[in-house]
Amino acid sequence: MFSNFKRRLGVLTAIAVCAALVPALAASPASAAASTTAVAMSDITKYEACPASASVASAGFTDTTSTDVDCIKYYGITTGVTATTYEPSSAVTRETMALFLTRMATTMGVTLGSGADQGFTDLPTSADSVTAINQIKQLGVTVGKTATTYDPSANVTREEMAMFIERLLALTAPGPNGNSDDLLTTNISGNGTAYNYTDIDSGVTYEGHNAIVELYHLGVTDSATAATSYSPSADVTREAMATMMTNALAHSNAAPAGLHVQVTHNAIVGAAAGTQELMVTHRAAAGSTGVEGTLVDMIAYTTTTNLDSVAFASTGVCSSAVNGYSGSTACTIDNADNVTDSSGNFEVALNALAVTVAEAGTVQYWAWTGASAAVYVDGTTTASTTTVASSAGGDFARWTISSHTNALESSLTNQAATTELTTQGFQGSDITIQVQLQSANGVSALSKVAQAGCSIGVNVASGAFGGASTTISNSIITTDATGLATYTAAGTATVVAGADNDTGGHQIITFSNSATANALAGCTAIGTFVTGAAGTTTDARVSIQWDDVPRAAEKSVTAVTSPYVTASGLTAGANNTVSTTVYDQYGVGISGASVGMVTSGTSTFTVTRTTNSSGVATFGVNRVAAGSAVETWTANTTSTDWDYSSATTYWVQGVTTTVLDTGVATSAPNNFVTAAAYGGVAASGSPEAAWVAADVANNVAIADLMTDEAAHTYVKYTWDDNDAFLVGGVAKTLAQWELLLATQFPLIIGTANDWGSGGYAKTTTASYVSGFSWEG
Repeated sequence: MFSNFKRRLGVLTAIAVCAALVPALAASPASAAASTTAVAMSDITKYEACPASASVASAGFTDTTSTDVDCIKYYGITTGVTATTYEPSSAVTRETMALFLTRMATTMGVTLGSGADQGFTDLPTSADSVTAINQIKQLGVTVGKTATTYDPSANVTREEMAMFIERLLALTAPGPNGNSDDLLTTNISGNGTAYNYTDIDSGVTYEGHNAIVELYHLGVTDSATAATSYSPSADVTREAMATMMTNALAHSNAAPAGLHVQVTHNAIVGAAAGTQELMVTHRAAAGSTGVEGTLVDMIAYTTTTNLDSVAFASTGVCSSAVNGYSGSTACTIDNADNVTDSSGNFEVALNALAVTVAEAGTVQYWAWTGASAAVYVDGTTTASTTTVASSAGGDFARWTISSHTNALESSLTNQAATTELTTQGFQGSDITIQVQLQSANGVSALSKVAQAGCSIGVNVASGAFGGASTTISNSIITTDATGLATYTAAGTATVVAGADNDTGGHQIITFSNSATANALAGCTAIGTFVTGAAGTTTDARVSIQWDDVPRAAEKSVTAVTSPYVTASGLTAGANNTVSTTVYDQYGVGISGASVGMVTSGTSTFTVTRTTNSSGVATFGVNRVAAGSAVETWTANTTSTDWDYSSATTYWVQGVTTTVLDTGVATSAPNNFVTAAAYGGVAASGSPEAAWVAADVANNVAIADLMTDEAAHTYVKYTWDDNDAFLVGGVAKTLAQWELLLATQFPLIIGTANDWGSGGYAKTTTASYVSGFSWEG
């Protein structure tokens, strides 16, 4: 890195300068400027110096709960201002900074000098401080304000803090997953040149500028990823210093005392890739000095593939569902186990283990050691553990046009000579295309994959209407935290009346998986782009023809505020809201449309509504009735070519404790069955109850209690963390229960045929009050 080179050059020529070593910049370095788009950190480490597996204790300070302060207190880098206070908002003096830096150096394995006099004439009275200041001068971490002054009482600026840490990291050997990508040194450095900060291009030193950028890419910062302000001249607070030091420790070989295991990602998307690794450290005491030659047995257990098993028997010994790896005997220390290296560490890729993390699965890993032939006993043997949970991977990407879902998809048509889907855009307006990562080729809300930072390539070919493309551009759109990426297709600025499509032009937009960028971000490769109500279309290209045909109402989408509503006895009345959005042929909400409403239930609508500027018309619904019911609303109009949709609400009784499990065998269908089974009931009897809807996110399921196939009573069941569950007579965890329920009910609210097969029953035995049992 150039900052190291310039620092060495400055020392060799003995230039007496301020703490930055080089003059302040009047402008940014050559070719340096803050990026106009957010720059991600490129050299971060996935391990921590104070991992969750270490259960690092609170520092005991009454004025902060920062886990970063806890971490540097654990390693002895700070002792606090007093025994009970840390003063997180106070500035750090240069005297105190020297003490912090020498303690941090020792923790990271950097050898300190003797502390002999280095020629500073303004040293403080504290002997420890004098030694520390001389030691950081010996290391080259400081050269003082001048050749003879250190200025110990001055506050450390954020720029100086960056330079202090960057210089110390240049002397520090990287630990597992720590970065060492610099051309001039084998020690820790960040190699990024792009940056977000707009306030480091003038008024800072050349080395300060580079140190701030390099530490950002290492993740050694207290600012947000996309922050544009660093405030280099501001005093660094003790809280910010703790965060930066903790992040810097993670790149070194510092690890907590004892045996600990951590993983590069505790939360992943899709199946575990070879880049995901477990790291085991063994230290006699907290710090960088490892214990070499420790045999470590690894245990792994997944609930995903062991729903009817337990990890350990009642005696604590491993069950057959627990696995070891690398040829070792599960739960036994033997010579086939991994052994720590000279640094006290070893790493193993997740895909090399006997139990890997499957898509949408969870695996718990244990690491432990003992004498040869020792056997693991849960609850007795000391072990370190970590859990990897995977959400479903974004193997599919569903794209929709405009901000509403599926408003235009049914009208898109395949072109004979090409693979793209074609739609119209109104001249003078934009079209928004949203791309949502999904785990399955369907429309289920539960199939959405929430993963940020995945890149989708966008190729746009533009040209005259009906002609060849003459302009091609490429860009990248990136998913947000919900797995959604957005692209806006800009329409022509001016509507040409009577142009008859001739001036509108066209845009052919092609989406693609940005493989290189996604590999860097750890994103699942996007294999298929889908659209359409059933998700059957696999085209990744849409063609927009910009049109000047006047807008007209073409489609309505009806929705309800609440898909299930509860009211006490229902006699006091229950309220809901039904709204219809009317779209034009361009997929844009259209105002001034007259909308009526019809219902399958008891609601009556004697007036029509007129859509607002967004194309929305709203109807208030009130039900006063003694019984529960299901009701469907459909918008109507005098238009004969309008495409309609409907929405359904279950009017339900309150939370019930009705016993539904009669104990009769599943072959006699008087237990819970799905609504889809109504028409196929076995001759031996009628179903007692059926699930008709599930809202797993809110711990709610709606059941239909049937005295016969014609009479229906809709009730609401809920569950919480204190409930117990049976699946095939076997007790299950809450997570296992909800996974099965979500599998059986892939939509939050839908028709009978949406749900799949199998049934459920509720039991009120003493052990499982308010629990549910699987009877499918």
